[in-house]
Amino acid sequence: TELRELAEPRVFDHFDYVTLDDGERPLLALLEHLQGRRGRSRLVRTFVRDPDTGQVRYINLAEPDVPFAQVGTPTWDGLPLDRYLSVLDMLNPMHRLWSDGRWNKLTVAHGCYWKKCSFCDVSLDYIGRYDGAAAGLLVDRIEAIIAETGQTGFHFVDEAAPPKALRALAEELLRRGVAISWWGNIRFEKSFSPELCQLLADSGCIAVSGGLEVASDRLLQLMKKGVSVEQVARVTHAFTAAGVLVHAYLMYGFPTQTVHDTVDALEYVRQLFEAGCIQSGFFHRFACTVHSPVGRNPEEFGVTLVALPEITFAKNDVGFIDPTGVDHDRLGKALNKALYNYMHGIGLDTDVRAWFEDKVPRPRVARHFIARALGA
Repeated sequence: TELRELAEPRVFDHFDYVTLDDGERPLLALLEHLQGRRGRSRLVRTFVRDPDTGQVRYINLAEPDVPFAQVGTPTWDGLPLDRYLSVLDMLNPMHRLWSDGRWNKLTVAHGCYWKKCSFCDVSLDYIGRYDGAAAGLLVDRIEAIIAETGQTGFHFVDEAAPPKALRALAEELLRRGVAISWWGNIRFEKSFSPELCQLLADSGCIAVSGGLEVASDRLLQLMKKGVSVEQVARVTHAFTAAGVLVHAYLMYGFPTQTVHDTVDALEYVRQLFEAGCIQSGFFHRFACTVHSPVGRNPEEFGVTLVALPEITFAKNDVGFIDPTGVDHDRLGKALNKALYNYMHGIGLDTDVRAWFEDKVPRPRVARHFIARALGA
């Protein structure tokens, strides 16, 4: 994501080539080039240093990428898998899951089927090009990896695993009697009915993570997230009822987010923990990237980008001026403190304003909003 405008020749004192996006097609082209079967001008998505001028050149012969159904599986052949350490992060259940034990990495599909979120790098290939594979092929890959590693734990590293594909995958795992434990990232959308959540749990799903982002319907709409707080409540509750750990990605500092928006968001989060909808979460500070809709069209989000100096190496995050002038760093301390306590079942009956060092407005959220959304 960050080297797309690479122009620094000194990089090539240490590297011969730099390729972008999915590696299969660029590497196949590069191998053919090194074998003398392809000219340098026919490389794919590859930066090189021109031997005559000493300047960086980008070469991109238009060739189709290898379809997701044909890329095969990763291999760990030759690695001493039994000698790697597990590192425990006890503060956050999902963070612990990432680093405790060993998980085979696999994707259900390439890219994101939604690809609309305004904070995301939707203009780049790894998000924007959605490509799936049949459930039978996915389970074939799972069985091949189990045979190689002896490990039956899987982390599906999709941007957002599609509900329809997950249903087909779960049904195929159960049909074949393949017993695995798996977890991954999803969107909290209404397709995840209680029935589907139970099916996924029956197939070995132990945890899901998804973006609640700024828990505010106004800002969720501005983000083009495609979900509402009520919908998130119902979906997360359905997963929890099926015995699946739920982690919420949370965000603060999004363009035009006010102090009042932040207080409201924390109240929604408090109620979600109180209702048992989520068990884990993490507040991320919003960062504007040059490849996201916010970075490409800042005027649509009410902000002005800070001009970047000339960059010859890595270009990704870009500063912006938000007319609200909110000190999000100061608010972030309160958000993280509250969340840490909520994950341990502490302070769930405390007024959310108590977590903030400064005086903040009363939440506009009804005290039992989530409970009503769940029909309690």
